[in-house]
Amino acid sequence: MLSSSSASAVIEVKNLYFSYEVAQNINSTVKRLVTDESAHGADERKTTRDGGLSLDLPRRQHEAREEIVYKIQLRDISLELPRGARCLMTGSNGSGKSTLLNILGGKHMVSNGDVCVLSRKAFEDTALANEVALLTGNWTRTVAFVGHGVPYQAMAVQTLIDSHSVGVDPARLEELIALLGVKRGWNLTAASDGQRRRVQILLKLLRPFKVLLLDEITTDLDLIVRQDLLAWLKKECDDKAVTVVYCTHIFDGLDGWATHICHIEQTRLRTNAEVGAVPELAVHSAPAAPADGRAAGILFRAIQGWLLEARPDFAALLSAADGRRAAPSAARAPLADAGAHAIDVRALRWSYAPPAGVRGAPTLPPALDGVDVQIAHGERVLLTGANGAGKSSLLRILGGKHMVSAGSVRILGRDAFADVQTLNTRVALLTGDWSRTVACVGSGVPYQADFEAGFMAANALSALKAEKMYDDVLLDARLARLTAALDLDPTWRMNAVSDGQRRRIQILLKLLRPCDIYLMDEVTTDLDLLARQSLLSFLKEESETRGVSVVYATHILDGLDGWPTKLLHVSAGKVVHYGHAEDLALAAADAAQPRARESGSLYRTVRARLRSELEAEGKAAMAAPPPVANVEAAPSTCAAMDVEPPAKPVVSMFASSGGSRFDRFGGAGRQVNMYG
Repeated sequence: MLSSSSASAVIEVKNLYFSYEVAQNINSTVKRLVTDESAHGADERKTTRDGGLSLDLPRRQHEAREEIVYKIQLRDISLELPRGARCLMTGSNGSGKSTLLNILGGKHMVSNGDVCVLSRKAFEDTALANEVALLTGNWTRTVAFVGHGVPYQAMAVQTLIDSHSVGVDPARLEELIALLGVKRGWNLTAASDGQRRRVQILLKLLRPFKVLLLDEITTDLDLIVRQDLLAWLKKECDDKAVTVVYCTHIFDGLDGWATHICHIEQTRLRTNAEVGAVPELAVHSAPAAPADGRAAGILFRAIQGWLLEARPDFAALLSAADGRRAAPSAARAPLADAGAHAIDVRALRWSYAPPAGVRGAPTLPPALDGVDVQIAHGERVLLTGANGAGKSSLLRILGGKHMVSAGSVRILGRDAFADVQTLNTRVALLTGDWSRTVACVGSGVPYQADFEAGFMAANALSALKAEKMYDDVLLDARLARLTAALDLDPTWRMNAVSDGQRRRIQILLKLLRPCDIYLMDEVTTDLDLLARQSLLSFLKEESETRGVSVVYATHILDGLDGWPTKLLHVSAGKVVHYGHAEDLALAAADAAQPRARESGSLYRTVRARLRSELEAEGKAAMAAPPPVANVEAAPSTCAAMDVEPPAKPVVSMFASSGGSRFDRFGGAGRQVNMYG
């Protein structure tokens, strides 16, 4: 327990047990979800609830052949946090972190007195909603989702700000807009995931709060915005005695931020103390840096050590990964016209077209401007840049999702768009859209109901074997290898697992087909530290043994030193650097030797570059003349981006075409929804 007394505790949890009710097949031969009473003597004495559901009166409908069982999510959780605390909550995927935050936020019913926030019952006292702010990743699947192929509401950010800022301190509003770099003219339809996340955070932080609960809310943010946001939260805690609980798998530059740490291990508390009382977080006793040069912060290495202690089998898997030679390749022979480069981009200039039918709509600047990159077979390229820099647009073009001029983008010697049917079995594109498309069935059902991971993997494997392009034995070995690397349980059900576990299922299904190129756009944000490292080890193994080329876009850089062979940094659609990471120009302030409690060199390098870009953007904005009002311009609800038009008009093919929900021609036609 913490040293603070119960009387001064802002958050107080006493011996909390919590479980979800799950409908399970009565004749199922898989492992049972119901708790083994003999193994947990105290569990049967506690009543567990799930948002008002109980075993005595279940409101969940289930088939006659099924029964209601309990999936224990939290066991005997006790913690106290004082006013002004900054608590970092860590743990592996599925350990119960999100469940605990939702309980603190009043989203689940618990026994009276088990959980109190601000000395009031977390669930019963609905007035706490005015003093407690809960931010989760569900915003992009609820508020911004309208189902049936329309992934986001076509709404301008200014409209959202106006609807949320009534009665808000204008100075606080402007401070947060500047802090998060939000542009009032952004439209949710045209914004990137990181920009959309900034809007969510802005709307949630507009009104003052006493307790702030953050559940993986910074995963989509670039490291500068993430760092600035955490510094602002630290100031709120110090100046206004706000209590913050921050759940995350990202530890870049996080050393020294938290006052308390709470580590959950397999539904139980492993560590619950002030940071200064944890020996592993002291500089003199921190785990030694790896011999392979993958420098990382003290917090990263300490949490990695805790996770490996709980999973010695995973520790053996990771230690063997670097020296392992993969099994014989299951891939086909290379294309006859593959060429010298796996990826060849020449003078690519591409832009989104403005909304059709809008008078005075500004011409958008190019999303990619003069990109010229050649990536060899077997390269591991780390793609970095700020939110909105063009990383996702570039990966989607490489994946054949947008029309470009013939010859400007060549993949394995073929045209990226025109030959997409051939390349579909050679190139794997993994993005965050999976949770909004493949795994979504719309109309309030966010995920496919009741599909097992093993069932989905078996079907994918059968389909690959039916193609007769790969050796069946090698495909079976690949499935086993991926299952082990991702620590995936075949009995996981899509509607009953955490976001990180669901993401592992996506990655396994995508990587099961042996491809020549992997394009990965922020697919590791939901993974815990060990799963992320294991996946990167697998990709390194693929590049070294099969000559696979990997392009990996991410904002998570701690522990990544030594993994990429090249660094590709983009800014405002332009390639700033493509080469070795150490060759990227550093800002003078960050050119010094690493500090004792600092993250790896790769993190410092990218941070310095992003900071210099932000400063240059600020100076340019101050020097630019004020924009001239356009009396015929459409209302802000139709504005796509708050930017000046380029000096030369962007030429787009089929600029006047209609498009549809199946439109693949992002730069060729307007971006529309299914009704456009």
